[in-house]
Amino acid sequence: MTRVLWVRRLLKANQLVHKAFGHKSAFRSPYFGWHARMWREAASALGVEYRDLGYGFSELTHGDQRTRFFEQLMMLGDPVTLKLAGNKPLVHRLLRNAGIPVPASLEFTLGEIAAARQFLGAEQSPCVIKPARETGGGNGVTTGVRTHRSLTFAAAYASLYSDHLLIERQIPGDHYRLLYLDGKFLDGVYRPLPTVTGDGRSSVAQLIAAENLRRLAASENHIVKPLPVGLDCRATLQAQGFCLRSIPDNGQRVVVESVSNQAAETAGESVRHRLADELIKDGSKAACAVGARLAGVDIITPDPTVGLVAGGGVVIEVNATPGLFYHYQVCNPDQAALVAEPILRALLGLAEDSVHGNELEFSLVGTA
Repeated sequence: MTRVLWVRRLLKANQLVHKAFGHKSAFRSPYFGWHARMWREAASALGVEYRDLGYGFSELTHGDQRTRFFEQLMMLGDPVTLKLAGNKPLVHRLLRNAGIPVPASLEFTLGEIAAARQFLGAEQSPCVIKPARETGGGNGVTTGVRTHRSLTFAAAYASLYSDHLLIERQIPGDHYRLLYLDGKFLDGVYRPLPTVTGDGRSSVAQLIAAENLRRLAASENHIVKPLPVGLDCRATLQAQGFCLRSIPDNGQRVVVESVSNQAAETAGESVRHRLADELIKDGSKAACAVGARLAGVDIITPDPTVGLVAGGGVVIEVNATPGLFYHYQVCNPDQAALVAEPILRALLGLAEDSVHGNELEFSLVGTA
């Protein structure tokens, strides 16, 4: 079957879902305003001058030092490292060479899907299909791939984002994002998988629709994404014995995605004080192996109180342009790390003792 037919079948399967639940563009985009507030308040805490340049750009100065931002993008790192970090197979190889556990994986194209089928058969466990290069945010990712048929659809979907694809063994465990600046640990966030809660009357599809309406309202003040109803959703539901038409019991929680990027706006939890020193060291080694000055290291592990090897965990990705909002939009805002401040301090060459108003309450944390 040609790639075009695969994609047509995929889009046809989701056509009714798009009509029922609306399109992602219906969500407001608070990126400009949210990041502007974050940098403005970090500047105030450090005694730095803030200037809005418009179009999403901001400029911060201290004496003769100046730096600029566009949303979460900053003048930190270099284009070669950014390009490298977007190449998942290469990152996996660098991490393996550094002794850091990563999932077993194979790079392939649609023309080489037979090799991916062999990999799937050899693993004897669910696999993840994702674009291999220069994507993020969970785009094109399908988990819970167990059959040749689901592999075909998942590969077609991923190929919409990249001609080069990756199949990797799906690792059981919880998702964590560890943030580093020049190898120094800044924060760790637990990122739960998105769920809906049954009321005994509504189908899973209806519960997702209601959750998306709630998120639409929340997008006024938070960075939040709608829950997609695609391949990953269907595979995740099937693994739990559900489908979109299923009616969960009252109070029953149902995981509707296996990609943690789609979690609710305050579902994450700051857990930096509960992570093992060995796990933090593993994350730092991963950031250094990639060479990213600012790195968001994504880890899956069943046990964050020990290192990756002891806990059976892996590093699945190293992000060189990590989203900082994950560290502010948490369910325990009193524990949130104000990660923009040390980043701004590093960019402007400010010493630790140059901070003014370090106890300033950050309005983006716990914004309702």
